Amino acid sequence: MYKNLKYIFGIIVALNIFVGCSNSSKNTGTIFKPSVQKPQHIEGKYELDYSFFKKNDLPIPNNYRSGVVDYLLLGNDVHKSYRDEFFEELNEDEVLAFFKDTKIKGYGDNSSYWRWKLSFTEDEFNNSVKYNLPMVYKTRPADVLTLVGDQWKKVPINSNSIGEIKDVQVAGRGRSGVITYLLITTTKNKYLVAKELNVRKLLTADKNSIKSGRVIGLYGAKGGEDYRTTPLRKNISLLPSAYFAIEKSWGKVTLYGGGNGHGVGMPQWTAYDLTKNYDYDYKDVLNRYYPNTKIKNMYGIRGVEKNIRVGITNSGGGLDHTRVVIYSGGKMKIYGTGFKINVPINQKVEIANIGDKLSIKVNGKQRVKTSNSIKFIGNGYYIRIVGLRRAHTTTPMYRGVIEVKPSRTSSRGMRVINEVYIEDYLKQVVPSEMPQSFGVEALKAQAVAARTYALSDYLKFRYKKEGFHVKDTTESQVYNNQKENEDANRAIEATKGKVMIYKDKPVDAKYFSTSGGYMESANYIW
Repeated sequence: MYKNLKYIFGIIVALNIFVGCSNSSKNTGTIFKPSVQKPQHIEGKYELDYSFFKKNDLPIPNNYRSGVVDYLLLGNDVHKSYRDEFFEELNEDEVLAFFKDTKIKGYGDNSSYWRWKLSFTEDEFNNSVKYNLPMVYKTRPADVLTLVGDQWKKVPINSNSIGEIKDVQVAGRGRSGVITYLLITTTKNKYLVAKELNVRKLLTADKNSIKSGRVIGLYGAKGGEDYRTTPLRKNISLLPSAYFAIEKSWGKVTLYGGGNGHGVGMPQWTAYDLTKNYDYDYKDVLNRYYPNTKIKNMYGIRGVEKNIRVGITNSGGGLDHTRVVIYSGGKMKIYGTGFKINVPINQKVEIANIGDKLSIKVNGKQRVKTSNSIKFIGNGYYIRIVGLRRAHTTTPMYRGVIEVKPSRTSSRGMRVINEVYIEDYLKQVVPSEMPQSFGVEALKAQAVAARTYALSDYLKFRYKKEGFHVKDTTESQVYNNQKENEDANRAIEATKGKVMIYKDKPVDAKYFSTSGGYMESANYIW
């Protein structure tokens, strides 16, 4: 049962002040740090709770078919003085009480997303569901099902076919409390939305979906604190997580939730908390959130080279660029089929697709036209791409080689690829994925996770048709969205080449921002 035994927690903390950490070999002279509870990992497959479907005489869906991933397991990071078990069965009153309680503490509770809430009017809530349901179906039709007779089926959905929203109910959860199924009942039918990302896309508060024009804030709370009086974000287009419960009262619908992200693997705020406040080193963090793995040097793995190819997206997130403007901090060479151009420092190079060829101009002067790809080499200097919006700049700088080639899908478009040494790639990934303020030890854990994630995608070559290994967005890892920094570089250099291996293969090293107390088994998220 749900417990909030604050007085026990106080006793535990007091005792820890005197006895210090359990890992004394690392803590000589640091006796004032509390010991860390090991997470409860459940290995092997557990069954989702389908009692809701049975009680309501509904067919049992089957959207979760993948097997258990032995290093991405269900886990618990709530302090045991508050709660030491998982949600055994679907009890919405218990889940609601858990997410409404801002006094609950746990590892990583120093994030403002540890607890969050979002309030709609009933009309706004129903408008959001009706507006988003067809779009979610269009994106993931296999996970948005319609009740046809006594079966859930994939049937096209549009705004006219839905009818008016009558009710939205949580129909399934994982043992971690993450929502696995939402049931939408309308005047015309019943619809089932499966999987966490689809749930997060369904209940949004952007102005297109709520239609009231009102500003709706998302309010967050750190562990043990009240909700902030100013919102973290306004009119959000994606819920922070699928860890939430729904409260309906007097024409108002409030979502009480916790965490930020999908909830699988390493919570980054917890890595920060453990390394700053509990004397964890980066290996301790990795062992905690990627159990059953080993660390190995990636450059000794057969088939792995030192460079990685990154697909650079345009300012809107697409792959096609209509115009590319490049500068170099030093002398630059341009290579193509049958030509080589030497470009002095800080010269403006413009590339455009003129329909059948790529045109290259240097300082406004036409130099060459070619039907093939072009490579720009900065000779050890950064190459700048002008007009490419990133979080910190509209002129991002890139190490390595920039390749521009005609688009596969657009007659006037171009694709931009950055080929770069993997360790240098990480110097623009790690700062984009974890703040410098988290400290070098947490950044080391991030560096190994990011390197492993990149290697996994590298070996899969899932963008083979596009000619690169990874994208520069969250579809792979965020790349060059923030400036490089010395702490991240130190962390990367200290862990050079290190990756996590399971059964002789690099693991799919998932990570996310903030846990609300639990991590879910990967097979019940995707």
